[in-house]
Amino acid sequence: MKKEKVLDEIDRNILRILQVDARKSYREIQNKLGISIGTIHNRISKLKKNGVIEGYTLKLNNEKLGYKLTFLIRINCDGKFTEEILNDIKDIPEVCSVFHTTGDQSAALICRFKESEDVHKFIRYLNQKEYITRTNSNMILKEYKNSSFVEI
Repeated sequence: MKKEKVLDEIDRNILRILQVDARKSYREIQNKLGISIGTIHNRISKLKKNGVIEGYTLKLNNEKLGYKLTFLIRINCDGKFTEEILNDIKDIPEVCSVFHTTGDQSAALICRFKESEDVHKFIRYLNQKEYITRTNSNMILKEYKNSSFVEI
């Protein structure tokens, strides 16, 4: 088994700053942490090389883009076809997250929609898909936290 790399406090501080704003310059990080730009550059390069930093992304406001409806949709399907089904579903733009799960359901999805008719069409699509035996959907009323990563 491969041993996990341990992050020291400097690495953690750099990651905390980048989690708040990934566009922070090395100079801004230097001013906050009081370490050299060369050290910051080397640390970030190592964090990328070791796979701790996988990339940088944009955080969009879904409501301002018109996606006002968020749903948690749980799926039951024939276990032999779970991977195939989830690989098909993950490419649908309204599907934000796809999880293969244990328990009563085979999978859980987080989806965003503009209109209730869009939700209806999507759930109908899922229910008509071969090997999906049941869906259970819940509208999300309010998000208190939505993050795909652990805060350092």
